Amino acid sequence: MIVYSNGRYLPAADAVISIEDRGFLYGEGVFETALLHDGGFFRLREHLQRLAASATMLRIPAPPLDDIVQIVRSVAQKNQLVDASLRITLSRGPDGPALLVTARPLDSDWSRRAAAGWRIITARTRRPSTAAMPAQLKALGRTYALLARFEAADAGADDALLLTDAGDVCEGPTWNVFWRTADTLFTPALEAGVLAGVTRRAVLELAATAGLQVREGLFPRAALDSADEMFATMTSVGLVTIRALDGRGLHADDAAQAIQPLYRRLVAADSATDPV
Repeated sequence: MIVYSNGRYLPAADAVISIEDRGFLYGEGVFETALLHDGGFFRLREHLQRLAASATMLRIPAPPLDDIVQIVRSVAQKNQLVDASLRITLSRGPDGPALLVTARPLDSDWSRRAAAGWRIITARTRRPSTAAMPAQLKALGRTYALLARFEAADAGADDALLLTDAGDVCEGPTWNVFWRTADTLFTPALEAGVLAGVTRRAVLELAATAGLQVREGLFPRAALDSADEMFATMTSVGLVTIRALDGRGLHADDAAQAIQPLYRRLVAADSATDPV
């Protein structure tokens, strides 16, 4: 696999990170993951604008957006990729910003498991207060997310749901969450400390087309006990139905089934307008 590392395109095995890189030493870095679908990018510039905003928060100078776009395209071209996940990482580096762009084909096993749905738990680990960790800062070293996934693994679950420090529903380690009760679709508001996910935004756009009302807000964990269905959203696979939460089965997927094909058509249309 060919990667981009600090001005050079080279085989992944030859790419190195300095032992003085502050991203490696102290987590002083930011990242985004972009989706390449059928030879085109899905909302690549939205991801890179979010990368630039995160870099600004950490006071890391970022290359011009158009430069990063060209680098991401070149990595996809050099690897002859059609469907893939591309990771863009920007660290403070050892003595100046360091940019790394890597790519990998989409994991078919991951996609199959997502299609089957997840069994999740509510993590004991909480999402830190936004006063400590701004919601829209997508930084390296998200230790709380790692700890939550350890809890899920220990419980034999597929993943974990994080609550806010105050105990409200927040998000997953790498995904946003929605749930339906009767005819209303709920999701935590950005004020809860959730990342403004690209796919979250798309689902909010598509919900009305699917005939669903959406309510954003701050919701206690108990609100999920009366949910008829739940699903996670992420750029890599779109919507993932949650089949069980803390041992309670969730057997409906009406909203997810209504929105998922609309989302897939949106991805296909957007990707067609931004080919590699």
